[in-house]
Amino acid sequence: MCWYSANHADEILQAEAGQRLGIRKVHGCSWAVRESDLHKLGPTPVCLIDRTTVLFRFPELEEATLRAVPATEAVFRMLTAPKRDVFQFPDGHEVGMNMLPADLIFDVLDVPGKEEFSGLHKDDGIPEAASEPRPLLERILQLF
Repeated sequence: MCWYSANHADEILQAEAGQRLGIRKVHGCSWAVRESDLHKLGPTPVCLIDRTTVLFRFPELEEATLRAVPATEAVFRMLTAPKRDVFQFPDGHEVGMNMLPADLIFDVLDVPGKEEFSGLHKDDGIPEAASEPRPLLERILQLF
């Protein structure tokens, strides 16, 4: 995504921790775009920095095709020789950006160099978004 869109897009956004992105086919290639831009006529690509950690939530059909579990982390890599974008999964296999299905949604967990802002990962590896929210009154009282 980053290699191709850098040369073919007028504007590029940078991925941020906590952001929900999706895969969009543009000019025959896959781009990561904001979830809200998935079906827009001219989506703005979102560039992932090398070693960004993401969380995929694969539908059952893609689980079998990509050998992934329903929710799995992967690390985005911008390889240089040859230039290509891939996701590396915990079991060691890589999937090229262009091999991912259109409309696949994923969450950005950690962005290298911005760990202090990431905050989605707890020490146990479970995203905070999955934890139970605290009651409103408790959150308000914490402010005082």
